[in-house]
Amino acid sequence: MRALTLTDASVIYSGRTKVHAVQGVSLSIPEGCTVALVGESGSGKSSTARVVAGLQQLTAGSIGWTGEPDGTFTAPVAVGDIGDRPRVQMVFQHPDQSLDPMWSVRRSVAEPLRRLGVKDRDATETAVVTVLEKVGLDGDFLDRRPRELSGGQAQRVAVARALVASPNVVVLDEPTASLDQTVRSRLIATLAGLQDEFGTGYLMVTHDMSSVQRLADTVLVMYRGRLLETGPTEVILSAPAHPYTRALIDAVPPIDPRVRWDPAAVARDMAGVSGATACPVPGACTDHGIGLVEIAPGHRVRCTTTTQA
Repeated sequence: MRALTLTDASVIYSGRTKVHAVQGVSLSIPEGCTVALVGESGSGKSSTARVVAGLQQLTAGSIGWTGEPDGTFTAPVAVGDIGDRPRVQMVFQHPDQSLDPMWSVRRSVAEPLRRLGVKDRDATETAVVTVLEKVGLDGDFLDRRPRELSGGQAQRVAVARALVASPNVVVLDEPTASLDQTVRSRLIATLAGLQDEFGTGYLMVTHDMSSVQRLADTVLVMYRGRLLETGPTEVILSAPAHPYTRALIDAVPPIDPRVRWDPAAVARDMAGVSGATACPVPGACTDHGIGLVEIAPGHRVRCTTTTQA
């Protein structure tokens, strides 16, 4: 199976002080599967996603394709080189910011084809109309501008734009964050259906655990630039091994509007391992000398208390 593979990736932002946003992260996104990257703000999720999408340079590590039909490994992108990866597209968190306000839906969705050198207007129009229909938008939307779309419609246009060039992988950066629950559910159902149809791989960056449960095959938990726990979705959500993962899942507010929750308490719970879980070895999991250890098939964790139990 073809997969986009990130190996020992690191990203350092230089400024008045250096910020090590991503530290030694390795992951694989197979076609037809969804990998969810979860964690609090500042954990390194978005930086990792931008590397995969070709929007952020690597400071160290490599990215390339495994499982090509001829059995070869595509030469990884060199450190410091963003590279040109049309096989990867991205859906951004805020469609009102990622869609040009002056462009029609037709032009926005057709843009990836133009950048790939497609010059046949009839073929482009057919591809645009077809992909819009796939996301539930008919021809009436072709000449609309972003201001004439609802939030859900705009995000569907963004999904159509990402899929029109038939990429192998789509990066979904908080795709449901700005949507209400009903629209969110519809979008996740659409993404699942499109994945079944086209076999596209998704890297989904999200705080929305309900979306993770419905769409993801694998979950990667990040904290301060490092992966703390990885494994199958059902295992991570039902039996998380790392104290931080448990705190992250427990901090998710309930979907039932009748259940009251305290946003300040949620923020405190997500602030870090030591304050949220009374971990007996606070901070030890982020020690450079502790790596991910497989505790069950496909389930790995970076935790001294778990791996020594």
